[in-house]
Amino acid sequence: MENLTGKQIGAYQIVAPLGEGGMAAVYKAYQPATDRYVALKILPRHFASDPQFIGRFQQEAKVLAKLQHPHILPIFDFGEADDYTYIVMPFIEGGTLVNLMRGEPLPLAQIRRVISQVGDALEYAHLHSLIHRDVKPSNILIDERGNCLLMDFGLAKIVEGSLHLTTSGMIMGTPAYMSPEQGLGEGLDTRTDVYSLGVILYEMAVGRVPYKAETPMAVIVKHIHDPLPLPRALNVNLPESVERVILKSLAKNPNDRFGTAGEMVNALQAAIPEIATSDPATLIPDSDAVKKHSAVTKFSHLLWRPVLSVAVGFAVGALLGLILGAAIHPFIGIEAFGAIGGLSVGLAWRRIESSVSRRQILTMAGIWMFSAGIAWIFSPLLFIMGGLVGWFSGLVLKKTQPALTRKQIIIIAFGWWLSWMIGVALFVLATSSFAKLLSAFFAILAILLGGAIGSWVMFAQYHHARSKD
Repeated sequence: MENLTGKQIGAYQIVAPLGEGGMAAVYKAYQPATDRYVALKILPRHFASDPQFIGRFQQEAKVLAKLQHPHILPIFDFGEADDYTYIVMPFIEGGTLVNLMRGEPLPLAQIRRVISQVGDALEYAHLHSLIHRDVKPSNILIDERGNCLLMDFGLAKIVEGSLHLTTSGMIMGTPAYMSPEQGLGEGLDTRTDVYSLGVILYEMAVGRVPYKAETPMAVIVKHIHDPLPLPRALNVNLPESVERVILKSLAKNPNDRFGTAGEMVNALQAAIPEIATSDPATLIPDSDAVKKHSAVTKFSHLLWRPVLSVAVGFAVGALLGLILGAAIHPFIGIEAFGAIGGLSVGLAWRRIESSVSRRQILTMAGIWMFSAGIAWIFSPLLFIMGGLVGWFSGLVLKKTQPALTRKQIIIIAFGWWLSWMIGVALFVLATSSFAKLLSAFFAILAILLGGAIGSWVMFAQYHHARSKD
């Protein structure tokens, strides 16, 4: 479509383009009468010359304008002017769900919140005999408060009706999120939207859509015929209860799916307890103002939840580092501190996002213990070996466990380095005769106490992880 920036369409002055899809272009526009900015969705110009389309458009727009739901983007106005057909909606600062999709699984809290809000919106629309037909991330706006707003209700139906007059076999929708029956051109009911919402759930849970191919038609064929790639095969940390919800929502036979969007939401909420939900700010897409707010929220979230686990782990590591460093061998003391302190960081990160598996943690711990053995044999090379092994452990996990994100590797590596440096400082302090006497005096008590506390921390984290799985 042509760029309409600077033009006047009806009562609206076009300010800037916001986006363009297969069915319409969206512009930021100014309405002088109300002194406000709006989003103006303008349909292709040739539709304005189709009387049947105009009739359908007006009829559907009146129905859509009556929808009143907190998670459906409302319609302010609609009409035709200067050979353009348009719909007026609120202008939302923020972005869409696409801005949150970055090729990796999202936290369960975000998944629960998004699917719950969009599912509630679909349930409301379905009760009013409306089918969306094009549920996808780019049609889900996220406002400044982190709330989801589903838009473009009925637009696919309006445009599809007009295209069927002139184009045989034309299928409206987005292939990556299209139900098998929609791809076959069959009659649709509300369960087609359940399938599309299931694809979004799949993508949020594993980091990619279930089917990819070279052409849109090939993607549609995969939706119709190919078995669904199991979500837990792509994300080993995904709870089985969530996978069951995904599999049911993406059943190829509509009769095997959830009967309503509300049923799907209820099942997912049962699979992801509300205790796992996070602050709405975590849903806000990137923008300058929003990034600042999200960073503050995330920083505070990182501080209070794992602080006890990390503090206890560091305390245990400090005791063992001091004891072993003074009484047995200084380099083993440093490595012991690094292993225990770093492991506590890994366990705490597991508690925050529930996305680091027990196997990953055990693999990391095993590599740390291996580095301690190397340090015993090649103690002069400890300062070099420690750094190399620390980074190597991250690389190994990145290759063997794709679900471990770069951010998690950095966090765990930072914890390893921090604990290692504190261990070096403790070794320096432990070289005095007073420290050696103190270490000998508290050796047995500290080892018993440290072992008990460390075991308690690991058990508590393991129990927490099991309860979320």
